Amino acid sequence: MDVFQIISENTQRQTPQSQFEFRIWPHSWPAAASQVQKSWQLMGAERRSDIYLLTPHSADRLVKLRAGTRLETKRRSYDCGPLQFWTNHLYPVFPMPRLALRALAGDLSVDPLPPEFGLSPAHLVAGLGASAPTVLPLTVRKSRLVFRKGHSRAELCHVAVFGQTRLSLAIEAPDPDSAFRTIDSLDIGDMPNRSYGEMLCLRALPAA
Repeated sequence: MDVFQIISENTQRQTPQSQFEFRIWPHSWPAAASQVQKSWQLMGAERRSDIYLLTPHSADRLVKLRAGTRLETKRRSYDCGPLQFWTNHLYPVFPMPRLALRALAGDLSVDPLPPEFGLSPAHLVAGLGASAPTVLPLTVRKSRLVFRKGHSRAELCHVAVFGQTRLSLAIEAPDPDSAFRTIDSLDIGDMPNRSYGEMLCLRALPAA
């Protein structure tokens, strides 16, 4: 079950979802993680592998194939103090129409994509690998628990990439006040907020 969006696979028109996010990457679970597990409502558990299509712009426009099958883009529009405001756009299912491919090319900052790239996820990844050297496909495996309390959601996640596992604790809320109250209650506001795009680019793009 995808606890962030429940969307029919046959739906072609999607409504973007926006939220404020605060994500930390501790070396070991902080006390906040235990607090979340004890006093927050568990909403779901999930294990999956996503394919991120990294570019030098992924800190602000992050494109991925969710579970290797469904394409989506997260766009960061502005920051509110330490919070980042993201809007999630879900692309149509494969095979994708040309209009969606045009939007994808913009999100990846590459030249217009030929129609055959939209036939399947395999066509897309293979095509980008051959024609777009600025795009780096990267498989990221995740095991996560998602909790809710009030208007806020918390995600506890083990993220496996480059043969190593990192811990991630994320707070998501529809408004900044709820997010700030949650961050203060968990006492994690002194840690840096880094998105998936920022963390993956720091490790992957220089090496590539």
